[in-house]
Amino acid sequence: MGGVLHETLPASWYVDPAIYERERRAIFERTWLVAGYAHQVATAGDYVADSMAGFSWFVQRGADGRLRAFHNVCPHRAGPSGWPGEGRVGNLVCRYHGWAFEPDGKLRSARDFGAEVPCVDGLQAAAVAEWRGLVWINLDPDAEPLEAWLGRFPTVAEPYPMETYRFHRRDVHALAANWKTYADNYLEGYHIPLVHPVLNRAIDMSRYVVTPHDGGRWNRHDVPTRDDAPTTGAWAFLFPTLALNIYPTGMNVERIIPRGPERTDVVFDYFFTDAADPEAVASMASSNELMAEDARIVEMVQANLAGGRYERGVLSPRHEDGLVSFQALVRAAVEPA
Repeated sequence: MGGVLHETLPASWYVDPAIYERERRAIFERTWLVAGYAHQVATAGDYVADSMAGFSWFVQRGADGRLRAFHNVCPHRAGPSGWPGEGRVGNLVCRYHGWAFEPDGKLRSARDFGAEVPCVDGLQAAAVAEWRGLVWINLDPDAEPLEAWLGRFPTVAEPYPMETYRFHRRDVHALAANWKTYADNYLEGYHIPLVHPVLNRAIDMSRYVVTPHDGGRWNRHDVPTRDDAPTTGAWAFLFPTLALNIYPTGMNVERIIPRGPERTDVVFDYFFTDAADPEAVASMASSNELMAEDARIVEMVQANLAGGRYERGVLSPRHEDGLVSFQALVRAAVEPA
């Protein structure tokens, strides 16, 4: 068998709380992540609040039209400026004790504190940017620009009118698995013949290819059909936890959200030009069917990784190049220099 063989990450990296904590600091605190969508923060005061890997954030459209992002953590006693989800507020005020902040996050007043407030930091800022209707944040305020992080990926999405798609529905799938267990599964088609029988009948697995780009920061899936019908769309995975499935008439934005060493939410947000179109309806049904199949195998794999009878394996040079690049980025971030 030809090709260079690469070992997988150790099983302990999928269950160890210490590894998870390193990932939180080295990956999720320093990487561009999708926080929401332009339609959620379209006018002054609109906000979206969410969390990933234990970090809570808050993004708001200011009166000057600018987006600003902060850790959703008050310096007084860690209360939130906005409840999780989306909404509209006129001012940045902690929902716990009413401390108020300027639009730039500086402390404005400490309600009924009873003494002079010592010099304290305001809300911790994060970097924020918009791209093609997606709102991104990086918890490192000095992060490289989003455009640099995306690399050449925008050229892949360029043919599709993403800004014209309208939000239709959100589905959240809770998995008893580490975030990497699900990402590993997404990044290869090797499992399709055994796990996804309907999909396997529709595509030509002999020509299914996952190709890493820009040092593995994003991977493209090329999925040819068995009947050689033209495939229209772009299927991509952007490190560390974003899958974008874009079609001429819609897209599925898939976010993998770590909730703990062995808990993950997979959030599907569906956008269409016409959600009543039969193809859109079929697309959502197919997506949920595939997700149910993936969830079953991923949770079984996670149980085996935690079971103590597996240490590490080897990756297929034919089918698992996507995992090679993904796991190399995780290693580089987590292992001490």
